[in-house]
Amino acid sequence: MTIYRIPQAPSDRRPATGLVVVTGVCGFVGSHLAEHLLAREGTKVLGVDLRKPDEDPRTSAIMAELQARPGFELVSADVGDAAVAARLKEAAAVVHLAAPTDVAASWGSGFADQTASLLSSHRLLEGCANARVPRVVVASSAHVYGHVVGPAREDTPVAPNSPYGVVKLATERLAMAFARRPGSTMSAVAVRLFTGFGTRVNPAMVVPRMFRSALTKQPMPLYGDGRVTHTWTHVDDLVDALTRAIGIPLEAGQAEVVNAAGADQASLRQVGDLIGQIVGSPVLWEPAGERPGDTAGLHADLTHAHRILGFAPRVGLREGLESLWQTYAVGPATAAVPAERQTR
Repeated sequence: MTIYRIPQAPSDRRPATGLVVVTGVCGFVGSHLAEHLLAREGTKVLGVDLRKPDEDPRTSAIMAELQARPGFELVSADVGDAAVAARLKEAAAVVHLAAPTDVAASWGSGFADQTASLLSSHRLLEGCANARVPRVVVASSAHVYGHVVGPAREDTPVAPNSPYGVVKLATERLAMAFARRPGSTMSAVAVRLFTGFGTRVNPAMVVPRMFRSALTKQPMPLYGDGRVTHTWTHVDDLVDALTRAIGIPLEAGQAEVVNAAGADQASLRQVGDLIGQIVGSPVLWEPAGERPGDTAGLHADLTHAHRILGFAPRVGLREGLESLWQTYAVGPATAAVPAERQTR
């Protein structure tokens, strides 16, 4: 099996300190980001999430830990609510992660969640502009690219092939517009996150489902032939890219778009083979045809991310899968699959 490595170029750039507002803090990436930021001297975190901190079994334990730490505060509200806007004047930066994450559901009834999320993002950005927040980082997605031949660069023409991707593109463009508006005191970075995995990942996502298949010996759906390669990104690398985006030197009115992706590219079948080796039993597949909105072998070009953020992925695919397997020792096969509306 061949896994393609992306060259690394480590950097010692460090983010700004102060109060960082993290939306979607009860989600997969948000909980990891809050935990990471609180470990940095001089940084406080105001977490924002519509869900209650004990609502999601994936993150309830870490949310309880975070709430017990000095420097962390949680606001249980929609990101566009007045309760959030009232706190933005204190913020050195806002990292906006809150969003529905179900690509397939965005074609149907789930699109209502997507449109509500976009409206909330607009209200949040308006609040940031009014409060003169100096830096806004928004989580975009590799899904904005659609089908791309060759590595996806930030200047590659975007053509989202799902409603989810369309809304992600609209969100990053909104952030760019607010930053570049005449008289703006804000700078913005849109970080296009590629397929993520790691502890506390949504169990409905493909990597946890592969682990469950290997453990339970129950087949999981295989969309397409499973042979096109994708870029796989450990959550530690996603958090590193987002943290760097908080602190890069940008003038008011400037905006950047950067990819955040892992070091390894592999197909679904190759990832399944790795998981089978780690677990000691194979992942079983059940052909399910094609699925609208799936990206066809999207690979990340990280040249711009290296130059702008000093970002280089550090966690390899096998290393990340083995680390995730250690957390599954208590039995991921019994993990409940959550509802469609999720935060990052």
